[in-house]
Amino acid sequence: MEKIYNSSWFTKLVAFAFAVLLFTYVNYENNSKLLTTNPLNGVSTSSSKIITNLPIVVDIDQDKYFVSGFPETASIEISGPTNIVSQTTANKSFDITAQNLDELGVGVHTINLVAEGLSSDLKYTITPPEITIEIKEKRVETFKVEVVFDEANLAEGYVAEEPTLNYDTVEISGADSTIEKINTVQAIVSSSEEIKADFKKTVPVDAFDANGNQLDVIINPKEVTVSMDVNSNSKPLPLKLIQIGKPEENYDYELGIEDEKNTLLSVTGSPEALDKLSSYPLEIDVTGIDETTTKEVNLPLIDGLSSIAPEKITIRITVNKQEQQTSSEAKPAEFNTSIENTESKTSSTVDSSNSKQESEKQSSLISGEKVESSKVNGNNESLPNQSELDSSNQ
Repeated sequence: MEKIYNSSWFTKLVAFAFAVLLFTYVNYENNSKLLTTNPLNGVSTSSSKIITNLPIVVDIDQDKYFVSGFPETASIEISGPTNIVSQTTANKSFDITAQNLDELGVGVHTINLVAEGLSSDLKYTITPPEITIEIKEKRVETFKVEVVFDEANLAEGYVAEEPTLNYDTVEISGADSTIEKINTVQAIVSSSEEIKADFKKTVPVDAFDANGNQLDVIINPKEVTVSMDVNSNSKPLPLKLIQIGKPEENYDYELGIEDEKNTLLSVTGSPEALDKLSSYPLEIDVTGIDETTTKEVNLPLIDGLSSIAPEKITIRITVNKQEQQTSSEAKPAEFNTSIENTESKTSSTVDSSNSKQESEKQSSLISGEKVESSKVNGNNESLPNQSELDSSNQ
């Protein structure tokens, strides 16, 4: 046994075994590393990914030409080494471009989009694969913006003042033939809620032809800010109390407002409804009321009105009992009438007596005149009367 251990062949055999073992170990480690970075059994080391909603870069002289027909965005599928695909997807350091359109000139063309800025290790496919565009001579003009606002968006009883814009005009560029079709340039204001306060909103600007069709043009700026002052359409009105119902017998009613400050109401509503009102009518039912009463009454809204202030008011109903005249109270009136009649008869008698005395006095005066006349003639004989003279003459 000792001879075997001391044999040179044994030493060589052991050395060879160690060499084989060492080779096997190193080879195993190398294969493990390869399995980590390069999977076996036909598994690929590359990958692919789709990126959507990418803008399209149009390579054309935009001061000279206007291009239509481009979709808003495009998609791209890229494939290649996984680490490069991942890096490209994260950075998006490339563009989808329509190249060298100036060389095509005016007209209709079918073109392919290309990806610029991708690694040469990547392959790609763009969707849509090809597009049809039209190149036209460009025209630029300035247009005034018209605000379109539906007043139905306002709460009832509110009115909007003239709107103001941060940009009254916009610059529109497009094909010469399209610019010719522009009829109006509008900023359309809409709201999902009723508007009761000052309004401010940023809205897009669009160009339309005479038929209301939206035109394919470039507008700068694309949006404008519209501001509107919104006010309530209100009017002060005096309160008019109207008695209704069945009053109690032998009672009178006076209607009044407990708080004199509330005699003037603030009423909000449509202009048509307010124009018809010079006062605000309020009906008060006096049925069954036989004593002075105060009560709070809700003010109802008349058709066409949206609000009223105050909404409630305190009314005072003053009740007065009518005074009835008795039969004994009526006799003095009859007595007075008799006195008046008696006084009237007495006055008539006195007047008649005075008239008779006046007549006698006048007769006496006449006789006196005759006597005086006789004295003037120089005799004491009385003058003959008219009948005696007539008889003598005969």
